[in-house]
Amino acid sequence: MLLSAPIEVSLPVTDIIVKLGVIIHEKRIWISSIGIVALGLVLTGCGSQQSSQQKTLNVTATQSIATADPNKADDIASQAAIAQFMEGLYTTNQKGKVVPAIAKKVAKPTNNGKTYTFNLRHNAKWSNGKKVTAADFVYSVQRQVDPNTKSQEVGHVAEIKNATAITAGKKAVKTLGVKALGKYKLQITLQQRVPYFNYRLATEIYPLNKQFTEKYGNKYGTSAQRTLSNGPYVLKSWNGTNDTWKYVKNPYYYDRKQVRIKNIKVQTVKNNSTAENLFQSNEVQVTQITGTQVSAAEQGSLKSQMKVKKLNQLYFMLWNQKRSALQNTDLRRAVSYALNRQSLVKNVLKDGSVAATSLVPAGNTKNPTTGKDFNTDTGNLYPYSPAKAKQYWQKAQASLGKQKLTLQLLTNDNDINKSVAEYIQAAIEKNLSGVTVNVKSVPLTNEISTLSKGDFDFATLSWSSDFQDPVDFLNKASITNSVNFGKFNNAKYEQLISTITADKQSTKARYQTMQQAAKLVAQQQGVTPIYQTAAAHLISNKVGGVHFTLLRDALYRYAYWK
Repeated sequence: MLLSAPIEVSLPVTDIIVKLGVIIHEKRIWISSIGIVALGLVLTGCGSQQSSQQKTLNVTATQSIATADPNKADDIASQAAIAQFMEGLYTTNQKGKVVPAIAKKVAKPTNNGKTYTFNLRHNAKWSNGKKVTAADFVYSVQRQVDPNTKSQEVGHVAEIKNATAITAGKKAVKTLGVKALGKYKLQITLQQRVPYFNYRLATEIYPLNKQFTEKYGNKYGTSAQRTLSNGPYVLKSWNGTNDTWKYVKNPYYYDRKQVRIKNIKVQTVKNNSTAENLFQSNEVQVTQITGTQVSAAEQGSLKSQMKVKKLNQLYFMLWNQKRSALQNTDLRRAVSYALNRQSLVKNVLKDGSVAATSLVPAGNTKNPTTGKDFNTDTGNLYPYSPAKAKQYWQKAQASLGKQKLTLQLLTNDNDINKSVAEYIQAAIEKNLSGVTVNVKSVPLTNEISTLSKGDFDFATLSWSSDFQDPVDFLNKASITNSVNFGKFNNAKYEQLISTITADKQSTKARYQTMQQAAKLVAQQQGVTPIYQTAAAHLISNKVGGVHFTLLRDALYRYAYWK
């Protein structure tokens, strides 16, 4: 209740800092009741603003970090984490648009689109206070293509001049098309024009400090202590194996005044119910949910805090070509026909994911002439047909000389992947009489290690692309791609991929070549796509600036407390 009469307050004049609604008379202060309310609001507002800057933002991840080394990170979880504490020549804004970062501006390429020259900002620093220079970019990219690094992500820099030859051991590392023209001037020369190279520079190519990196050698990026940051945050409290870690505001970051949340705590949550419960109890403010949780949230009180976004990401199966049975094309075709992808996304995932109809996600690319989606032109290359599944399985039985077959399906162990693996297992055993599937679910780091060693029958994996071009999905079945763990190798397909990546065709002709590649890989089942991923996130209405885009996970440098 507000009182109209003044209230006498006996306080020293010197104790009063805020003078809103205050009347000073000799050594006594008269404050109207309205003045008291206003004064309280001002003081409370100032206090909450200061405390919110210190307040920790709690978020979840579906997988733990496998590595903090940007030259070696080949999984989505690690790449998403690295984007929080590393920054390249460019970055992306809240809408996913490429914007300058360490480079002063987005460069216009010369030399028919093959040469990029960058002037770097002088105030960019590492988290140890040392300057970020052009030499840091040269060292990082040279290290990535060096065969001794054994990077699975050389594909991210393969377009750079001589990169592929260096990785193959045919040329010296120093011949790579990356040069420091000065302390703050960098030049990158490509093998040929690459329309999407700006996205590479924003999301996949980062600098490394040579002195710090070589101090730890192969152990660089295996823990927070062995990682050096140049981005908005510094990685903390990660020992290389734990499921929790922190991002702490980098005091040396050039744009640190725009980083409004100082501390972010991340915990790995693989169980959907746990994620939702943590959110509802306000123990976390950003989390991902799937399946029945999404359906329930859409109809319940969490609807206003849920955001669903289709991603430029595809979930697919790899076939180990070293296994004689899995070299059989008819067997791979039989498995593909046995999968009802529409039922999977509708009844199991329930999160907005889309059944794959080609190796390219829907919305990735349009026909340059008609404007139709890439997959509209291919048609459904992966239909469900129990009859054809049975037919191809009988052909495989005849050629293999076996009536029964036991296969192991390798997957990582979060809830989503385990549910999908169980669905695949049930579908195969139902439609292919005589085939037994054993599911092996392991942590992501173990799965990547097992895939790298080739110690698997078939496996599930997802690929997320940071740019919109079909080639980044089509090349997952190319023998030249490091993610082709199954080592599928088809000469005609390699020719098509080579033509696409050369980028010497007209836009229309290149599109038609990509159509041919999509149809050929489906015919041969080099890799078998299952669904295009969509992500449903719960984002607290107390937090702003958290945006998930088609091409990228949220960057917390834009986040703030409301």
